[in-house]
Amino acid sequence: MGSITARKGADGKVNYRAAIRINRKGFPTFSESKTFHSKKLAENWVKKREVEIQENPDILLGKEKLIDLTLSDAIDKYLDEVGSEYGRTKRYSLLLIKKLPIARNIITKIKSVHLAEHVALRKGGVPHLELEPIATSTQQHELLHIRGVLSHAAVMWEMDIDLNGFDKATAQLRKTRQISSSQKRDRLPTFEELESLTGYFVRKWNQSCYSYPMHLIMWFAIFSCRREAEITRMQLGDYDEDNKIWNIRDLKNPNGSKGNHKEFSVHEDCQQFIHLLLDEEVRNRMLKRGYDENLLVPLSPKTIGSEFRNACRLLGIDDLHFHDLRHEGCTRLAEKGMTIPQIQQVSLHDSWSSLERYVSVKVRKKIIGIDRILKLIA
Repeated sequence: MGSITARKGADGKVNYRAAIRINRKGFPTFSESKTFHSKKLAENWVKKREVEIQENPDILLGKEKLIDLTLSDAIDKYLDEVGSEYGRTKRYSLLLIKKLPIARNIITKIKSVHLAEHVALRKGGVPHLELEPIATSTQQHELLHIRGVLSHAAVMWEMDIDLNGFDKATAQLRKTRQISSSQKRDRLPTFEELESLTGYFVRKWNQSCYSYPMHLIMWFAIFSCRREAEITRMQLGDYDEDNKIWNIRDLKNPNGSKGNHKEFSVHEDCQQFIHLLLDEEVRNRMLKRGYDENLLVPLSPKTIGSEFRNACRLLGIDDLHFHDLRHEGCTRLAEKGMTIPQIQQVSLHDSWSSLERYVSVKVRKKIIGIDRILKLIA
């Protein structure tokens, strides 16, 4: 009745898909599946689910009653139903929440005190999970992710969830500044920081065993205005070199990333780094990692982020994130005199309000031009 299938993901990790299919006389064909990170968990789920169906055959008719569903179980069910519609960040956040005490609560019984306890816990950090204290804006994002699950449960599973009480609690937490909206960030890398990072990554690349051309990825991120996750999803077949456009699949969007495909304009500086990333030696060294050869950058976005953070730490560069390279790229476009619509054709921001945080109004005296960059990476 149940089966386990191993599947290797794009990141090289093996997941296990547990599936149940039942053809019982007098009942419609029933099928259900769930994915786990270990074979043992998948086997345990199949056994547990078979017992539940044996004890409650109405499940085969789609009449399963959700009683005493914990937030942890609700997150699993939510991700099974709609998880594919959202990006890696939201999924990661929900899976992290599953490890925290609030996830053990029955969702129909989650009260303001549970939210306050969760915020206090995250504010102080969770040493046994190696979780550092998080910012008030991140706190707010976590609560919004939890609310999304509860709202789905209320509407789609017809569960008695006190969303009004949840909203009152978050409003009070916001009023007392325990949670807050994200602050606008205007951090740009300096001339010296970009030179230092480029030199550091060139030295690492010159070690023949190293397979991450961060000196190229870093500048490609700037000239393309792309996030690291987008860079590692870019399919070579989606590049229209004649018209200088590249289709980005599943672009990050608050309303869901799945199917949100958009084309961005590839400018001359960006083209040069595409050609450098397609160099035979560069390709061969990247492909040693075992990722899809149809990708422009067949590497792990997590490792790219980690490499950038480690470089900043070793070079003594404070408070600079890989995402700030996108900010740098948008700012460079503005400094060239491009209009907002022209910048949006590259950055793919939907509106000026979302784009303005990336465009600095400061006048910069020192900017590394393309000729200097090419000399540094030579």
